[in-house]
Amino acid sequence: LAAVADANPTRLDYIRARYPAVALYDAGATLFNAPGIDAVVIATPAETHYALAREALLAGKHVFVEKPLATSGAQCLELARIAHDRGLTLMAGHTFVHNDALRWTKQQLDAGTLGDVHYLYSRRLNLGQIRQDINVVWNLAPHDISIMGFLLDARPNRVSCAGYAYIQNGVEDVAFITLEYPPATPTGTPRSAHIHVSWLDPHKVREVVVVGTRQMIVYDDVDADRVIQVYDKGVDRVPVPESTPGTPGGHATTDPRERAETYGEFKLLLRWGDLHIPRLRLGEPLRNEMAHFVHCVATGARPITDAVNGWEVVRVLEACDASLRARGAPVEIDWSVPADAPPAFHAPRITS
Repeated sequence: LAAVADANPTRLDYIRARYPAVALYDAGATLFNAPGIDAVVIATPAETHYALAREALLAGKHVFVEKPLATSGAQCLELARIAHDRGLTLMAGHTFVHNDALRWTKQQLDAGTLGDVHYLYSRRLNLGQIRQDINVVWNLAPHDISIMGFLLDARPNRVSCAGYAYIQNGVEDVAFITLEYPPATPTGTPRSAHIHVSWLDPHKVREVVVVGTRQMIVYDDVDADRVIQVYDKGVDRVPVPESTPGTPGGHATTDPRERAETYGEFKLLLRWGDLHIPRLRLGEPLRNEMAHFVHCVATGARPITDAVNGWEVVRVLEACDASLRARGAPVEIDWSVPADAPPAFHAPRITS
């Protein structure tokens, strides 16, 4: 850490007391043009991200921008063009993509341990911190949108969002978002992810649930002893022999962990297996994220949460806004990009 810029003199005094060797500036422009600065981290209100990131890139600095990357897809594209033209690293701050527990969860998904994914849902709730500059969707949902895209390695093709403003007129305090994803295979079924965000809730919840055909995983960021819980539960659809009459209702099986429901030509076996809590070595996500940024700056590698990833999240947020204005009506997302967009926008997505 070489320098810090902040318009708030009280914060500068705090930093001066804790880090006396760090240079301090009262404006980003001064820091961006200071000698010996290779890269900057922008952690400011969302509406300032685009202007500050653009200024830093034009000054020849590698840039890490806290979520969201900008406040429109067009702004994200422009930042990406500037970074590409100048050979600079531009990385979006989607911290949970660097969370070791969620990365372990993705490994299980990629290995097929959970089977096919039916759906996912997340809850990010608490009482506060209430914002005035942006609604709860733009404040909290970027985390969950990035998590869903990371786990499914896909972009949603349709979004619906219902939100409600109780504290301040026009600033939603609670929102319910549904993301619809294409099937994982040509013959598969569409997948969905559901997000509940609120800063007006009695519970502090940071949870992601993945429901698969074989197993189900719960990620609980609040419970340090049970961050990941793997449930060997599911429903198996088993054909019924033609000689067996189909009669609705419960039927016993020889396995005490199963219960069968018969419906004509098939029966459903409800599996109630074990709960497994894996022992994981969990690093600090922010440390992982910063280490990845430094690595990309030093080597020129493409960040996992690069400008494309930041653009994807902002495009979903824009669709949420459109759905909010339409009172929760579904909104289709057009993922086409201009032909002159940087090459990364035309390349396969990266997740590791």
